[in-house]
Amino acid sequence: MGEQAVRHNRVCVITAADIEFKNITKLLTGALTQVELRLKVCRGRFNGLAVTVLQTEIGAPRFAERLQDHLSIFNYDALLVIGLAGALDPALRTGEVVIYDRCLDGRGAEARLQNRSKENPLACDEIARNACDARLAQKLFEVLNKRGLHCVRGAGALVERIVIDAQTKLELGRQLRAAAADMESYLVLAAVAEAQLPCAVLRIVLDEASSDLPDFNAALGQDGRMELRLVLQAMRARPLSTLHFLRSLRPALRALRQVTTGALSYFANSQ
Repeated sequence: MGEQAVRHNRVCVITAADIEFKNITKLLTGALTQVELRLKVCRGRFNGLAVTVLQTEIGAPRFAERLQDHLSIFNYDALLVIGLAGALDPALRTGEVVIYDRCLDGRGAEARLQNRSKENPLACDEIARNACDARLAQKLFEVLNKRGLHCVRGAGALVERIVIDAQTKLELGRQLRAAAADMESYLVLAAVAEAQLPCAVLRIVLDEASSDLPDFNAALGQDGRMELRLVLQAMRARPLSTLHFLRSLRPALRALRQVTTGALSYFANSQ
């Protein structure tokens, strides 16, 4: 089927953190938010395009199964994973966009690094991976770059926990040859593959590879939600990392909104 024949009338955007969900749903008109099949769902329109935004929470257990249940009931023409990520490539800067061509399961490499294991890492071609839709990813790469956003193509890596120290981020990037890390995209791609839907992953760099973070893992509950009291406690424990994080948050969220606007505009104009 040629590109001119493809019509994207219904688009699903998948987010994880509450701050991503709120910033993206504010771009929609007539937005209505409710809980369906244990997923937070917002439906609205963007320039006439029907858009559904789902919130999975941050690495929440069994969210991929809930997503599969959702996709078995609701039909979409395309899915986008849009959210923040930690850079693994030292060349990437806050606010830049990584459009995944594939996502690797980096949990084994992450565990070895966290435990400082001397066990030899797997070769990159032995690590499980899920592919993104190549044509859609390339089209969005072109569209967003034309809008003045700095985008790169590269691999993403699934991690079990938020990677909070620069040494681990840099080593993960070296071992996996991945550009960025997050806790959801790999599993989303697996669910989407079963539904046979085109999917692109657009990740905006929040923390650079050379930057440490507060220990947000201490504030992350089993349900994938952050507890505010524990977040503040983690931030107070590492004031320099907190300052850098807060300085990065605003430009990263601005880029998140710009990326979402650019991607949805592409689909709206394709109707």
